[in-house]
Amino acid sequence: MKKILLISFLSLVVLSTTACGGGDEDTPPIPTEPAPTQPGENGENNNQTVTSMKMNITVGSHTVTATMEGNAAAWDLLSRLPLEVTLEDFNNTTEKIFYPDPVLTTEGVKRGCAPTPGDITIYAPWSNVAIFCKSWSHSNDLIKIGHIDGNGIETLNMAGNVRVKFEKQ
Repeated sequence: MKKILLISFLSLVVLSTTACGGGDEDTPPIPTEPAPTQPGENGENNNQTVTSMKMNITVGSHTVTATMEGNAAAWDLLSRLPLEVTLEDFNNTTEKIFYPDPVLTTEGVKRGCAPTPGDITIYAPWSNVAIFCKSWSHSNDLIKIGHIDGNGIETLNMAGNVRVKFEKQ
């Protein structure tokens, strides 16, 4: 009788431990390493892995650096570099924007920030990248993906559109 009770008890413990598992099946795992560059992106056949969370931003003869966040949207942008775009002046030099094609992945990325000068963000409803030249109020639709280092934002803080080149560092 004791053996039957012991076997039943052990079976119950094993089953409940197995059934409970980690309990995180519905929660997507948080990546701990950058996403690899896919062949053919940006017209290149480049199989390198993103290893640095830094990028250079060149405007004319001036180059500034930016440190990217450790999220999927930032890795997606880094995987597409080098990239040349025209940043459109938006909201009276508050921000410079461009529309990546295809849009950057935002799945599983934390939303909401109050941008400060130099913040690199995605405005989720429009899927555009916005580099803030001025502080702005908190928005749940903004996703921070990086920040221009030091006072490098001064290079972009001008009226009008500006042509830039983003490159891996």
